[in-house]
Amino acid sequence: QPQLDWCDIGEITHMAIKHNHEHQKNHDIQVIIQPELPYFKLDRFLIEQILINLIHNALVYTPDHTQIKVEVQYHNKVLKLIISDNGKGIPEKNIAQVFDKFYRLPNAAAGGTGLGLSIVKGFTEAHQGSINLENIKTGGAKFTVSLPVETSEII
Repeated sequence: QPQLDWCDIGEITHMAIKHNHEHQKNHDIQVIIQPELPYFKLDRFLIEQILINLIHNALVYTPDHTQIKVEVQYHNKVLKLIISDNGKGIPEKNIAQVFDKFYRLPNAAAGGTGLGLSIVKGFTEAHQGSINLENIKTGGAKFTVSLPVETSEII
């Protein structure tokens, strides 16, 4: 059960990026946070772990000098966390499996347990949200986490 409390999603996003600092050496991370967002009632730990895992995957599984984009948007009571890159993308035949426990893409680099994306899915669903993965036509992958949220007053 998520432990909901009022959270600053911008702060959580920056903490997740900072957590992945050692893997950022050869990547450009672009952060786009919608201005003037309210506080959201979320489980800070679970949301931060979602972002940590998605950013980590983008950094580890895309070639050096790939651009990683971290976007935070809010519209119609839905918070969207979007992590995208301009790497090679995910083979279409594997997209349905990437959220399965212990699944790793064929020919993936050594390391990892194959649990990162299944954890992301579980933590997203614990918030009654959904996650979507799609390839970008110009190259790369895009993960979109959509979370129904309760908000504070916009300041």
